[in-house]
Amino acid sequence: MSEEALIERLDELIFWTKLSAMPTIRKTIVDNLRSDIDKLVYHFSDGNRSTREITSIITRGGRRVTHVTVSNMWRKWAILNLVMPARRRGRYRRIVSLESLGIEIPQLEVSSEEE
Repeated sequence: MSEEALIERLDELIFWTKLSAMPTIRKTIVDNLRSDIDKLVYHFSDGNRSTREITSIITRGGRRVTHVTVSNMWRKWAILNLVMPARRRGRYRRIVSLESLGIEIPQLEVSSEEE
C-alpha cells in the first residue's frame, strides 16, 4: 500500500472515530460546562494561555473568575478527559471546540479600550 493510500485510510478512520464519539463527548461537555464562566474558560483553554491570561481575558470581558478557579477547572476536566496537557508545562488545551459541538460561546463585554 502506498503512503498516500495509507494516509487516506488513516484520515477516514479518524473521521469515523470522531463522528462516532461526538455524541458522548457533547453530552459530557454539556453535563460539565454548565455556567457561562465554565464555557468561557474551556473556550480559551488553547494550550498557549496560562490560568492568569484566561482570567484576565474573562475579567476584562465583564465577568469574574480567579486563576485558582481556572486551575481547579483544568484539573477536574483533565480527569474527565475534556482537556489534555499542552506542550507548555502546567497548561491545558480543550479536546474539541464548543462551536464544533453546536454549543454557543457566551459573549464578553467589549471595553472602550478594545474598540
